[in-house]
Order: sequence, then structure tokens, then C-alpha cells
Amino acid sequence: TVSRWNRVLTFLFCLFLFEGLMIRNTKQRDALMKVIRDAERPLSPAEIHQLALAHYPKLGIRTVYRYIKDLVESHQIAGIDYPGQPVRYEVIDDRGSRPHLICRYCQKTFDLSINEPRLVYPKLKNFVIEGHEVVYFGHCRACRSNLRSKKSG
Repeated sequence: TVSRWNRVLTFLFCLFLFEGLMIRNTKQRDALMKVIRDAERPLSPAEIHQLALAHYPKLGIRTVYRYIKDLVESHQIAGIDYPGQPVRYEVIDDRGSRPHLICRYCQKTFDLSINEPRLVYPKLKNFVIEGHEVVYFGHCRACRSNLRSKKSG
């Protein structure tokens, strides 16, 4: 019976571990995924929280961070981390890596529907290049319109 108890305890321990790795499918989590998916651009945790409040007014920022962590670990969303910018998150899809534009006026990050430039990596002594990221800077449509309005007004 000792081996039987060992099997039961092993089963319960494995179940506990598996349950800890699973993401609970909740209405809040679904609302966060909808916010990220519908945004059509990468969002910071603060932006995700702000947009999700329309669905769940009592949603806390800690809950948002917890779900972001779970969604990243389950490979449903990915973080985009550019120097000097907050990490922003977008849905992982079949488009793969793509360039982004950061608006210099509002600081929002946007996906660009263009192909990444093909780069030939140089051979460097003491380094191995493993990849690259392409980011452009400029003004988004809304900010460009606002800047034009201010200049003409």
C-alpha cells in the first residue's frame, strides 16, 4: 500500500504542477485578449488596463500584469521591448517578426504592413549576431493631423 500512496501523491503533485501552469479561462482574461487583438497595434500594460476597464470597471492593474505574464508564458502574446519605451504586447500570429513605427509625438507603437529589410550580417570578431529588430520613428496619422491643425490655426 506504500507504493499505492506514492502513486496517489505523485499523481496529486503532478496535477498541482499542471494546474499551476494552466491559464484559467476567465471572462477577464478573454476581455484582455480581445483588447490586445482588437487594438491592431502593440499596447503597454497601462493601455491594456485602460481599454479593458470599459468591460470590467473594477479590473485592477495587478490583474492585468498577472494575465499578461500568463499570456506571454503560453505564447499567445509577445512583448516588444525597445530602448526608452515601455514594453508593449501584441498577439502572436502567422505574420512573424515585422517592423514597427514609434510616433515621436504620442509615443505609441504601430505595426507596419511592410516587409523587413533583408540584412546581411557582417562577420565580427568576438561576436555572433543572432538577429535584429527594425523600428522606424515618425508621426502617426492622428498626430500628423493635429500638428497640421496647430500650424494652420
